[in-house]
Amino acid sequence: MFGMKPNAMRRMLLARERIARKNPFFASILFGANIIESKKHQTIWSDGLNILFNKDYVEEGTNDKYIEGAILHCVLHCALLHHPRKRYRDPERWNEACDYPVNAVVKDYFPLFPEALTSQKYGAMAPEAVYELLQKQEEKQEGKGKPQKSKGKPEKGDKGDDSGQGESDEDDQGDGEGQEKEQPGTMFEPDPQDQEQDSEENERQWKRVLTGAIEKSPPGTMPGSLQRLILDIFPKDKIDWKDLIRDMSRDAKSKATRTWHRPNRRRLGNDEYMPGYGNDNVYKLVMCLDVSGSVSQQMIQEMCDEAASLLDQDLVTNVTLISVDTRIQNVLEATTGEDIKGWNAGGGGGTDFRSAMDTIGKMEDVIGCIFLTDMMTSSFGAETPFPTVWVDWSGGGAKAPWGRTVPYR
Repeated sequence: MFGMKPNAMRRMLLARERIARKNPFFASILFGANIIESKKHQTIWSDGLNILFNKDYVEEGTNDKYIEGAILHCVLHCALLHHPRKRYRDPERWNEACDYPVNAVVKDYFPLFPEALTSQKYGAMAPEAVYELLQKQEEKQEGKGKPQKSKGKPEKGDKGDDSGQGESDEDDQGDGEGQEKEQPGTMFEPDPQDQEQDSEENERQWKRVLTGAIEKSPPGTMPGSLQRLILDIFPKDKIDWKDLIRDMSRDAKSKATRTWHRPNRRRLGNDEYMPGYGNDNVYKLVMCLDVSGSVSQQMIQEMCDEAASLLDQDLVTNVTLISVDTRIQNVLEATTGEDIKGWNAGGGGGTDFRSAMDTIGKMEDVIGCIFLTDMMTSSFGAETPFPTVWVDWSGGGAKAPWGRTVPYR
C-alpha cells in the first residue's frame, strides 16, 4: 500500500494526512490531538486528549486498512467531548452509545473494522439517547436471566462492544496472552494522576479546537451527520418553551376574529350588515404531560405554574391540562390560576400519545399545544391542526415526526 512498509509511528502520521485530505474539518480537529505510542492497550484508543496506539497492532498487516478509520473514530470521540459527557454513566455502555453516531460518520470515508457497531437508528441519535436505550435493553436481558457482561469482556455474540475493556496494573498489558481482544477506537480514562488536574482543561481545549474547526470549514463541506452531532454541543436553537407559548398567544391575538354578533358599525350606515371584531375571543392553550413515570414531579409542577401564570397575565383565556401515559389519565379545564392549584396529574404506565392527540385534534379555539415528554413513546399520534411543541426533557436529541421539538430548560 505504501511501498516499503513504514514503521508504526510513520504509518500513523501517513494515516493522519490521508484523513486530513478527505475533509477540512477533519484536518482541523486531527492536529488538536497528539499521536502517542503506548503498550498500555492493544489497538488504537483515546484518553480524551490524545490518540494512542500499540505499534504491534499498527504493524500487523491485516489491520492496515482499518488504521484511518480508527484514528478518525478516536479524534471524533475527543472533538465531540464524549469523555466529559460520560459523567455518571457506565464506561462500557457509554463507549457503545458513542460508537454508533461516530461510526455513522466514519463509514462514509473509511472502512470500519468488522466488529464495528453500526445502526441506522442509533447512528442518527445523540449518545445520551442511545445510552438510555441500551440500558433498557440490558435490563430486559437481565430480567430474562441472561448473565450481565463483566467489565471489558463482551459477551459472545455481542458484536462490536468496544467499550472500556479492563485495564491491568501493568503498562505492557497490550501484549498479554489470553486477554479479550480490544476493539480499535475505545475510549479509556486517562491515568489517575493526570485526570484530576487536566480533565476540565482538556474539555476547554477541545471546545476551542472544535469551534476553530467549525469556523474554518468552508460552507457545504461538513458532513450532515457530523453537523447534527455538533449541534448536541453547540445548539443553534436555544429556545425556551415558555417563550414559544407567548409567541402562540401573540400570534393568535394578532389575528383578531370577526364575529356576526358584533356588526361593523361603519357598514351599518350604508345598510350593509358585516361582521365586526369581537372582544370575547377564546384563546385556549393545551398543555400535555407525559406521566409514564419518567417525568419528575418538579417538571410537572413547573408546567402547572407556567399555565397559572399565563392565565393570570391574560395571555390565554383557557388552559386544558391533560396527563397521559398509554391513555388520557386526567383532564383539567382552567380559566384562572387558582383552578390549577392542587391538580393531580396521576399516571405511571407505558407511553402512547395516540389517544391524547385524537382528543386534542378535535378541540376548538386552540391556539397551540405544549407537550412535556422524554420522547420515548410507541406513537406520537396524529398531527394536530394547530402549532404543537414537544418539550424534550431527556436531552437525548430525538425529534418528533411532526411539530417542533425543543429541549426542556
